[in-house]
Amino acid sequence: MEMENRDRPRNLTDELDRQLFNLKTLYDVSHELLGLADVSLILKNFLLMTMGNFGAIQGFIMTQDLTRQEKTRFEPIGFYESDHLLLEELASRLLAKSAPEEVEMLKDILRGPKSSMPEMVCVAAFKVDEHCSGLLGLGKKLIGDEYSNDDREILATLVNNLVASLKNARYAEALLKALEEVRVLNSAKDKAITHLAHELLTPIALVAGCLTQLEKRLKSLPPETWEKTLTRATRAVQRLSEIQYEVTDIMKGREIRTHRFISQLLALCADEIELLFEEETGGGPVVERIRQRIDELFGSKDAEPVEVQLDRFVTEKVERLRSISEQRDIDVVLHTEPVPAITIPIDPLGKVVEGLIRNAMENTPDQGRIRVTVGNRGKEIELVVSDDGVGIIPEHQAHIFEGFFPTQDTMLYASKKPFEFNAGGRGADLLRMKIFSERLGFKISMTSSRCIHIPGSGDICPGRISACGFCKSPEDCSRSGGTTFRVTFPVQ
Repeated sequence: MEMENRDRPRNLTDELDRQLFNLKTLYDVSHELLGLADVSLILKNFLLMTMGNFGAIQGFIMTQDLTRQEKTRFEPIGFYESDHLLLEELASRLLAKSAPEEVEMLKDILRGPKSSMPEMVCVAAFKVDEHCSGLLGLGKKLIGDEYSNDDREILATLVNNLVASLKNARYAEALLKALEEVRVLNSAKDKAITHLAHELLTPIALVAGCLTQLEKRLKSLPPETWEKTLTRATRAVQRLSEIQYEVTDIMKGREIRTHRFISQLLALCADEIELLFEEETGGGPVVERIRQRIDELFGSKDAEPVEVQLDRFVTEKVERLRSISEQRDIDVVLHTEPVPAITIPIDPLGKVVEGLIRNAMENTPDQGRIRVTVGNRGKEIELVVSDDGVGIIPEHQAHIFEGFFPTQDTMLYASKKPFEFNAGGRGADLLRMKIFSERLGFKISMTSSRCIHIPGSGDICPGRISACGFCKSPEDCSRSGGTTFRVTFPVQ
């Protein structure tokens, strides 16, 4: 009895030492895996740490693709190179036989027949996810007894930590792969769009010039025989020209190489061209007129930043847009308050202001209302353009600034005149505004509620409130949905 009491503290100390060793092992291995995102590095580090903690002189770890039944990674340590193929083959067979659903400690001993390959006396199979499983094998301990039940329990816990790390790493790998695919696709898209914008520049200018010349020659004929057709053609060319300039602004800002090249070529040939035109037409300094035309078509409209009173600037834009959109029955409510000046190039600011107001008009039915507000917001100046239009469905809102993402069926837009209901549709204008904001230091955001009466992207608004079967007044339409864009400028 006395002997048992003397042994009890020793046994308790041994148990505490064992528990402390197990906790330290778990901590060391988990800390080693923490933050790693490379699957091969995780497997190699885990194997080295596990062998070191258990004193094993040989070990391996392997992962397998369950869909193809192929090895994906194989890390052996302490084996002759001539045994690697045999070890890999035996491990694959054992893993297929065990078909683990989680972490399982196997009773099988992995040994090669008639081979110098050491036996793997402690083997664990594990499943990472539906696409990946794996096998861990440890050889005999360098010093000490066989693997105890406690050893196998702590090893199973360690492998569970390994599985968690592998899951995170595989998610990271999948994300990186998807990101690389998106990067490649974006690069290809950018090249295609840049090429398209460049290729459109000259043909559009030539077609526009031809239409101008054609109009002059047709004026001797009755207008009813040609005017409508020519107007449609001119409108189509203007639309193409707008697309081309939007794409140019989006991709690189205004492209100046074409302008520079043609201007230099004109300078080199100026005398010859002038002489030629004088001989053919009897005209005067035509070269200067040609140069001006080249500047109009190809030159940069970007300017140095200037001080702008945003309240006055927006007021002028609203009045101008009211005058050129008189065919629409829309109430444009303007409210401004005196604000400090902002410093920004005029050209992109005009495109943002006009683009937001035009976008609001083209998405608001007749008899609807648009509100344009300029005011102070703390240390910033805010422009708000709000409409009572059809709104944007939630699935599309996240992509609205990505570009070339029309929010309605493209066929609905047809070739309508600017400011007409549903006349938009290119999907590039908002991307251009977003790029301007990043380049010039202002912020742009959007909130929207889809009209509750036409919740689907394929549902169509009749384009006039009095023709709507759900709304009896503009107030009803206002409550049903709408979109608000906010642009904030820093005060200098």
